Amino acid sequence: MSKKSKLKYFIPGAIALIFGIAAFCMMFLPAITFTAGNTTSDGYTGAQLAFGYKETYLGQEVTVLNFNFVALLAYLLPLAGGVVALITKNGFISKIISTACFVAGAVLLFSIVAYSGIGNVKFDDSGLLGSVANAFLEELYKAIDETKGLGVGAIVGGILSIVGAAVCFFKGTIAKFFK
Repeated sequence: MSKKSKLKYFIPGAIALIFGIAAFCMMFLPAITFTAGNTTSDGYTGAQLAFGYKETYLGQEVTVLNFNFVALLAYLLPLAGGVVALITKNGFISKIISTACFVAGAVLLFSIVAYSGIGNVKFDDSGLLGSVANAFLEELYKAIDETKGLGVGAIVGGILSIVGAAVCFFKGTIAKFFK
């Protein structure tokens, strides 16, 4: 087999890696959006969902989101699928592994709202300040639960993962277009 025919199998792998990197970069865009109040739209990025997030309420720092391994996995799987697609040739097992990484990443990205874990935080202070803050947070979390939805980062990341899965699955067919 000539050097050029070996190289043509790396081109679809490189394309899949580009889709994996792009899906990973969607971590820095809003993954979950919600409406607080009547018209104010807010949200959390994928990085905040994956690595955790702290805010200050009434002078006390509160952990709003804890570390979430599944959210981190949602963004890392497409990247891993792209790397597997690039470093392997056109084997059946490698094609299944890379496609499965992209598909699992897409499923996790499209269902990120379900396992986001927003609303699991309470103030530690048991005095008047703590009870007022906990009542405020309870109302905020209730409003968030009623209005939360997928953000642009999760949607675009899921679509990029699906396209990356298609590139991995049809890697041999795509390679035939390059002579």
